[in-house]
Parts: sequence; structure tokens; C-alpha cells
Amino acid sequence: MPQMLSRFLLIAVMTLLPVLPAAAHMEQPIDAFLSQLPTDFDTILGKTVQAKLNAGETFLVIDVREAEEFKAGHIEGAVNIPIRFLVKNVAQLPKDKGAPMVIVCKSGIRAAYGTIALKLLGYTNVKDLQGGLLAWEKDSLPLVK
Repeated sequence: MPQMLSRFLLIAVMTLLPVLPAAAHMEQPIDAFLSQLPTDFDTILGKTVQAKLNAGETFLVIDVREAEEFKAGHIEGAVNIPIRFLVKNVAQLPKDKGAPMVIVCKSGIRAAYGTIALKLLGYTNVKDLQGGLLAWEKDSLPLVK
């Protein structure tokens, strides 16, 4: 068993060696990105989103859940682009990279990934629905079913 473990470790180290120098080059851009995160971490409360919708503010709501989840209930006017296809569907996003967008999922995790991806693509006014649709429903906010 110890010999098998040492072989595994040797293979793992040899596999990672080419990646390590590339990771070192990423420290500065990653640090720059993380150090510029706003204090609200680019999140928005569901009640705030609903108030903006009620006030007639225009912004794009992107639901990054799977199509089946979206069909089960979503925020009125939301566009469904599953997280794995978000970047491939950038043509569906506003041309204006400063246009307001809210990214939504069930709990907020996929939406956070989507928010980060869009920020890295240069979009500057993207928010993650805090707590996702679980929080939205807990606050008794409306869904289209």
C-alpha cells in the first residue's frame, strides 16, 4: 500500500508541475479581481429587485437554472440561460456592458458563478440575487409558473 501511495503522489506531482508556473502568473489578476469586490459582494435582495420591478425600472433578469427548474417557477420577465451556456449565449445579453442585470438561481451559488463570469467579460452592473429563489419564495415574492 505505501508503494502504491508513493506512485500516486509521484504521478500527481508530475501532472501538476506544468500547471504550477501558469498558476503563479494568475496571482496578480486574481488578486486585482478579489481586491475590487464591493462590500455588498455584487448581491441584491429579492425585495429590492421586486421594488425595482414594481417601480418600472428596466433591467435584465437572467435565470441560470436548468430549463426544467425554470419552467417550475421563475421571476416574471426572466430569461433562462443555464449557467453552463451563459458565456456561449452572450449575444442574448445587452450590448451595453453597463446595463443592469440580476442573475438568479435556486440558492445563489450558480448565480454567483454567473455574476463573476459576466464581470470578467467586462459587464459592470451585474448583481447576484442574494439567497436565490429560496430567499425570494421565503419573502413571499411572486413567481410565474
